[in-house]
Amino acid sequence: MIISQLGHEIGQNPNVEHSGVKLYAYLCSMNFTSQIRYNPETGENEKYYRLKESYRNASGHACTRILLNVGFIHGLKPEEIRDISRGLTYKYEHQGEMEFWEDQMCTYSDVVRRKIDEYWTRMVEEKSLDIIPQAIEASKAKAERLVDVDTLEHKDARDIGAEWLCLQAIRQIKFDKFLRSLGWSEDQVKIAVGHLIVRTVYTPSELKSMRIMRDNSGICELLDLAFEAVTQRKVYSVADWFLREKVRIEKYLCQTTDDLFRPTNRVMLFDLTNFYWEGRKDGSQKAKFGRSKEKRDDCKLLVLALAINTDGFIRYSAILEGNTADPKSLPDMVDNLIATNPVGVDPDQKVLVVIDAGIATQENLDLIKEKGYNYLCVSRKALTDYEVRPDARVVTVRDSRERPIKLQEVHTDGDDYYLKIDSPAKALKEESMNRSFRRRFEEGLGTIAASLKKKGGTKKYEAVVKRIGKLEGRYPSIARYYHISVEKDDKNKVTSVTWTLEMPEKQVFGTYFLRTNVKKLDEKSTWDYYNLIREIECSNRQLKTDLNLRPIYHQKDDRSDAHLFLGLLSYWIVNVIRHQMKKVNEARKAADPDPNAEYPTPYWTEIVRIMSTQKAVTSEAINALGEKVEIRICSTPTEQAAEIYSMLDYRPIPFRKIKICRTQQT
Repeated sequence: MIISQLGHEIGQNPNVEHSGVKLYAYLCSMNFTSQIRYNPETGENEKYYRLKESYRNASGHACTRILLNVGFIHGLKPEEIRDISRGLTYKYEHQGEMEFWEDQMCTYSDVVRRKIDEYWTRMVEEKSLDIIPQAIEASKAKAERLVDVDTLEHKDARDIGAEWLCLQAIRQIKFDKFLRSLGWSEDQVKIAVGHLIVRTVYTPSELKSMRIMRDNSGICELLDLAFEAVTQRKVYSVADWFLREKVRIEKYLCQTTDDLFRPTNRVMLFDLTNFYWEGRKDGSQKAKFGRSKEKRDDCKLLVLALAINTDGFIRYSAILEGNTADPKSLPDMVDNLIATNPVGVDPDQKVLVVIDAGIATQENLDLIKEKGYNYLCVSRKALTDYEVRPDARVVTVRDSRERPIKLQEVHTDGDDYYLKIDSPAKALKEESMNRSFRRRFEEGLGTIAASLKKKGGTKKYEAVVKRIGKLEGRYPSIARYYHISVEKDDKNKVTSVTWTLEMPEKQVFGTYFLRTNVKKLDEKSTWDYYNLIREIECSNRQLKTDLNLRPIYHQKDDRSDAHLFLGLLSYWIVNVIRHQMKKVNEARKAADPDPNAEYPTPYWTEIVRIMSTQKAVTSEAINALGEKVEIRICSTPTEQAAEIYSMLDYRPIPFRKIKICRTQQT
């Protein structure tokens, strides 16, 4: 224990006083060791000598090093060999102190003095005298790495995988550089990028975003951003900063993704979706009651209009009033889309606009054609007067569940091309829904009629008619076939409610028609182009579910607009990542000899789950030198996370190791 402590003291201080004796960087002690070897000169087995030096390393452990291979020694007594080692030790310890050395040499015989000078000269020539200090330095470096396991602690663990993925996507499209070009300060850019990444990964509110940056996420570390600079006022202002630059930001992102990924932009997908509000929103100009696509007709709504290309990148977005009908939104969408995507002169290069039946009024179709675009949509009405020519072929395709769908070209009055779609699976579904709606509608009418005979039931004429109206609004597809008769007495109380069903003799289920002004498309191409509309449905799903844009809690219109636009910027980051992954999976599928092989691209929530397994953590312990060692290290990504990094050609680890050594205070 005393020796170990003494060695530790020497490691801390190369010149210490211990019990009145001055000790150097190591405890110097030269001595001879021997080994029996065959001597070819004499033909006998003799002692072969080596001069070694004992010392204690930086950790206080006893070690030896060979200073000189002396060889076979003849004519010397054991005590003389002992004196040689003592003399060499004394000479080494008193280098530069000749008066001490001369006094010591007088105590040795002439033979011993000659051997000391001989061996010393050889060690100087062979530079073996410097071996021990070098060994001590090497042991010190090793001692720094040796830690006491009992003192090992891990702290400040933070999620870093998903944040690092998003940050590399932002740097790939050079969005941070673009923000600097707007005149934003460095702190402003870092706070905006940090909040945007936290919004993308965790989908929190502004207040919760600050807590996540402080307690959970490693984004501040990745951005070299001091958390003290992330104030509540600045975080709440980020969305407003982005909204003020909405036009320039969207234009930049469109141009950058076009240059980076080279999309054709030959097909544009138009759609509207709405978000419901929590709260009364009395002072809002945009919050209106309307038809909620999420069945939240009890809440005021806000409408988001989107135009995206087939790769999922947004070409136009607008935030509209909650009662904006689908057909009314198209004219502004077309005009704004032309502003960022000019119409080409070549008629064969016209952009094809794909829309659903809700937008496809005749007026809007004429507008699209007038503005220089082509269109493809579902016909708003089922054709009854059409011709199937004798040479018309029937093309069979299959849906994602391998169920057959028949396509056939039909002709009618007008110049548009119509494609008849017959889906047996859709027919079964529609027929089942029709029966279910009839049953529920009649049960509702029966409840209203039964209420007339109950004590305290609804009997006033206006109240009964209102109940019937609500029921018809709930089942509009089936209510139009019912004739409902309401009779009342002179006291304005309903006496009876009766109904009759007037269904057509033959109902057609599972049949609808696609309509386009592009006549050169064949059946399969028309079908494939229309099914691209599912891409915008996927975009809406990511906005609402993966990025959690619903419901809206902000009570002011400008804050609500900023909230949605921040969500759209998050969607840009997500789509940059998923688009590249989809392209890799498409290439893998094309190269796979198995035609049934599937390479699905996970949704964003699944990507975040995979990437959240990568952490940054600080480990600290006491090393053999008594120093407190702190190491900040990023964990190696899991196999799934490493695969995502590989698909995107991103760096898998933001930093390897950050090491800090501090001398403990006594």
